[in-house]
Amino acid sequence: MTTELEARRTCALRYGSFLWKVDQHLPNGLDGDVLQWFLGPGKAEVAALNAEAWDVLKTVLLHLTVHGAVKTTTILEGLVYPVWQLGGLSGQALLPETHLSAVNSLCFHLLLQEDGSGDTMPPTDLLEVQCMRTMRQAVYDEPHFSILVANIPALISLENNHEIPEVLRTECTTLRCRLCQETGFRQGAYRNLSVIRQAFENSPYLTDQDSNSEELSKRAIAGLNMILCDSTDGSYGPIDNQCYLTLTRPRWKYV
Repeated sequence: MTTELEARRTCALRYGSFLWKVDQHLPNGLDGDVLQWFLGPGKAEVAALNAEAWDVLKTVLLHLTVHGAVKTTTILEGLVYPVWQLGGLSGQALLPETHLSAVNSLCFHLLLQEDGSGDTMPPTDLLEVQCMRTMRQAVYDEPHFSILVANIPALISLENNHEIPEVLRTECTTLRCRLCQETGFRQGAYRNLSVIRQAFENSPYLTDQDSNSEELSKRAIAGLNMILCDSTDGSYGPIDNQCYLTLTRPRWKYV
């Protein structure tokens, strides 16, 4: 890690520590205000950040999450999901590449990182990793799990959006595959099969709109296959017999 990067993150951690102390003195903490800012005036400001500013913001948010001041669900619902939704819109080319890559990185740290980063980006050690694991459990419980699942079709549509650079679309595919194979996600899926059905059946992001619709349909089926049938990749290969019956049964009557 370069001296400049280390200095930037050290400064970000100091700011994060200051905000954590502010959180401790507020009757309702910072979390609700942070979410309102993300979904309101902060939306345009965050979209305009460059890579260096995003690194600072990620460090601050992850520090606050590790210390319980900002919920994992707040960051997902305020920062991550809106970007996936924007990228999932057909013909959308206005999504800054830095913005998408940054929120994908945040999602990885929040939901998938299983060891310390080894540098100044939280979580840095086993204790912080355990705190992060504890905070992420709420994502797989209702009402937050339904929100996560509803955004999987948006991510699939984003992967099929050729207005977005291929490297970022591949990054999104890798992230989705890792996420859908997580134990917490799988357990949530089998507890809430009706939620999975509704997410894929009613999603506006999976509506046939253009010449890419066949490819999008293949991705959607592969994504559903991964969630329900223990698939280990995002390929479009044949669906096993049991999963085929599950997917084709009228109106998902197994739910």
